[in-house]
Amino acid sequence: MMTLHGVDVFLRTPTIPDLPKEFGAFTLILISNRGSRVYPPPVPEMDLSDWQQCRYFCDTEVSDSQIDELVGHLSGLGWQWTKCQKLFKIDGDNAFSQPY
Repeated sequence: MMTLHGVDVFLRTPTIPDLPKEFGAFTLILISNRGSRVYPPPVPEMDLSDWQQCRYFCDTEVSDSQIDELVGHLSGLGWQWTKCQKLFKIDGDNAFSQPY
């Protein structure tokens, strides 16, 4: 069975964004840039692109409307998102990859 547990929100910003660490059922578990984890620290020595992947996750199942609320909240804080990717588990196993 496939269940929804989070979302990767891709933000357009030249720096590592200072985002809410929690919102509703979600926790910010990582930010990556070009596949390398930049949050939580330490940040590897690298040139950052202006496209950050921000992963919000919940151990329990969430709904589409909860993801909509999260993305709306980030937009309301002034962040420009370019795309979102839902994060699913299939039979309890992650159906998404982890950054380096």
